[in-house]
Amino acid sequence: MVQQFLDWLNAIGLPGLYLAMFLEGSSIPMPGVIIVLTFGYLLSPGFFAMAAIAAVMSLFYTCASLIPFYLAAKLESKFPERLKRKLAKSQIYFNRYGTWSIAFSRPFGVGNYISYIAGLSKVNPFTFTLLTFLGIYPWCVVMLWLGNYFNGNIEAVTQFFYSREIFLYGIIGIIFALGLLLLWRKYK
Repeated sequence: MVQQFLDWLNAIGLPGLYLAMFLEGSSIPMPGVIIVLTFGYLLSPGFFAMAAIAAVMSLFYTCASLIPFYLAAKLESKFPERLKRKLAKSQIYFNRYGTWSIAFSRPFGVGNYISYIAGLSKVNPFTFTLLTFLGIYPWCVVMLWLGNYFNGNIEAVTQFFYSREIFLYGIIGIIFALGLLLLWRKYK
């Protein structure tokens, strides 16, 4: 079954990868990480090819993320009051941490859904598009590289992250602390 999946991905090639990124960006639930890692293995791109493929992947993702962005902006008036109150809480969080949260949240699971919050918060579409691209591009490069490095072995990638979990949490903690320090200085 795994071989059939690999054969199918190999047959659809780069258009399939770009379609997967488009679907991922439009907030349709799918295993985008697995597909990108597998394509990193199948394509085994060099550095410049990887950078170019990641740029096109990011472009497809960014274009697709405009769908939930505009959908949320247009349908805001049709939400029930109870949902509007809950969304107001998320908008407060979004406005507190600024539009850069669009870029910083893209590599994480919440990144697909920040498009809705940005649309509800009336973020400038150009700013939203730019920050989405800047946020997803490094993720695309890293996932292609990991897929190539670990030969598409999802278990090896998972083990890699688990073995360096403390280190990764430390980096995230440092970045978070620096962000809090900058916010504290800004409001002091």
